[in-house]
Amino acid sequence: MANDQTTQSLLMAGITAAGIFFLVATIESLIRPGFNLSKHAVSMLSLGDRGWLMMATFIISGTLTMMFAAGVWRATGAVAAPVLLGLYGLGLVMAGVFPAPAALGFPPGTPEDLQPVMNTPAVLHSIAFMLAFGSLIVACFVLAANFWAAGSMPWALFCAVAGIAMPALVGLGMSNVVATGLAFYGAGMVGWLVVVALGFKILRQGV
Repeated sequence: MANDQTTQSLLMAGITAAGIFFLVATIESLIRPGFNLSKHAVSMLSLGDRGWLMMATFIISGTLTMMFAAGVWRATGAVAAPVLLGLYGLGLVMAGVFPAPAALGFPPGTPEDLQPVMNTPAVLHSIAFMLAFGSLIVACFVLAANFWAAGSMPWALFCAVAGIAMPALVGLGMSNVVATGLAFYGAGMVGWLVVVALGFKILRQGV
């Protein structure tokens, strides 16, 4: 079913989501006044005067990712990986609806020494973060197992390495071994790389 036009469109939705998120997050992190990727997570771009742009990016990218998950299901007939990818998309939407708390001097006017205040939106944002990353990490290992069983060792290795890299980067960031914002950014981009690679593989080669 990978050659079906509807399926192709759904798969392209995920590739588009990755492009949108990468461009907006990268450009905004470089040009937003007061934002410092070494200490501020990308999700904090949802705050401030132009915060609506990052909020919309989360919601649009998440919605497109859920469409992508449906495309993976239509193309492969698999269940576990598409469900997990869909949960990843849902987590992104939630992260857009419930923004991260202000902290560490961002947005401008916030005290430099202010730590995040875990009010209800902040707690829900944290849940969204765990849902998105957790689902995508597990999806990587499910995909790795599927590719391994199909005899596609390079793809199995790629997915397994991505599944290890994401939590490793998050852990390094949370422990301040690597700058927190950069570590989280890197983990997020590894995740999007998996989505793009999987989408193109199915479009070009099928399952």
